[in-house]
Amino acid sequence: MLFTRLPEKKYLLGIDIGETFCQISYLNTRRLTAGMDPHTFSYVAGGEEFDIPAAAFQDPDSGKWCFGNEALNLSAERGKEPLTNLLTNARKGDENGDLQILIAFLGYCMSLLSKEVTVEEIEAITFTTADMDSTNAEILRKAAEVLFPGFDKVAYEEHIKSFYHYVLMQDEEQRRQSVLLVDGWSDSELVLYTLSFNKKTRPIVCFPKEQHLEIPADANSAQKDRLLFAAVKELMQEKEFSAAYLTGRALGGGWMKDSLNLICRGRRAFQGDTLYSKGAADSTMAACGLASKADKYFYLSRDALRCNIGMECLKKGRTVYQALLDAGAAWYDAAAQIDVLLEDGDEIVLLETSVDRGNEREIAVKLENMPQRPRAATRLRIRLSMTSADRMKLEVEDLGFGEIFPSTGMKWEQEIAIYG
Repeated sequence: MLFTRLPEKKYLLGIDIGETFCQISYLNTRRLTAGMDPHTFSYVAGGEEFDIPAAAFQDPDSGKWCFGNEALNLSAERGKEPLTNLLTNARKGDENGDLQILIAFLGYCMSLLSKEVTVEEIEAITFTTADMDSTNAEILRKAAEVLFPGFDKVAYEEHIKSFYHYVLMQDEEQRRQSVLLVDGWSDSELVLYTLSFNKKTRPIVCFPKEQHLEIPADANSAQKDRLLFAAVKELMQEKEFSAAYLTGRALGGGWMKDSLNLICRGRRAFQGDTLYSKGAADSTMAACGLASKADKYFYLSRDALRCNIGMECLKKGRTVYQALLDAGAAWYDAAAQIDVLLEDGDEIVLLETSVDRGNEREIAVKLENMPQRPRAATRLRIRLSMTSADRMKLEVEDLGFGEIFPSTGMKWEQEIAIYG
């Protein structure tokens, strides 16, 4: 009897999906070594054609859809415009049209990749985009369900977090101070990303920030150079940088002169247009527990809750800490519910612990007009959610205590400032 050997799941992917191209990098878990750089897929064998054009075109004669370079070439032959901005279209369009086109394009990209990595060999994937909001994450989740049915190891993050993971995998000297990234993937603006590290905490906390620098359409090379120079100089007056990165086609053409000298002066500088897909692959590796460096750092994104929220509870005669909201979670996803017995009094106390400074704050909330009952005869349902990155909504409901002390149906609600 012959048995078919199933493909071994060994590849960790990072997929950068933008408005103009898709780029895929990957790591082989069977060949991981310290400091290994992810391999970026080139759709031209032996070449460096990393950017698969994010374009789609339906041939008016045959009705057949084509993608990538084929879409660009065929649409030019037909004197028509191809569909571009596929992710944006999927955000604005309907699931039966624009979303399906995006899914078909990503399927095309995976078919190209199959020359080196088949779907059956993929262990985990991270998608990255410039802005990974809940809408983009939901669109890509739906795409992943079609392209990788039954596959649950899929994550979604924004470019700056992918950059963080890329920097994390480099030598420690680069993280001695802050790290700068100049992103030139847009013709209308430059984005300055910074990663700063608080090494007084354990784990080390990383604070990402971004600044958008608008470039006037009529700006000449000297004007662009002056704009970037001024913005970088201002950043360098606030922070010390031990490393700098440059990425994006808009940074080419030789217009960066004084700004480039400033960026490179006194620090290590690197240029590369595959940072985000490689960083996403590194992120996948960290998520799979294969990057020991990741355990020493804590990434605190701009949308993240910057503190831990919990409360002290009595369990089996001992006072224990009950975690409710965890620092690092996206504030719009942070939520918790717990039922507790109120020992006595008419207030509950929450504990806020900053992951940056490590200080702890008690948040005492008085429950006005609380029914008078014997000790430990009031059951409360506590719900927590976030209305913004620094505002928490607390809801408390009286559940009573069985038939002896029925619920009054009373509810208390309060919005609390979170300092982190």
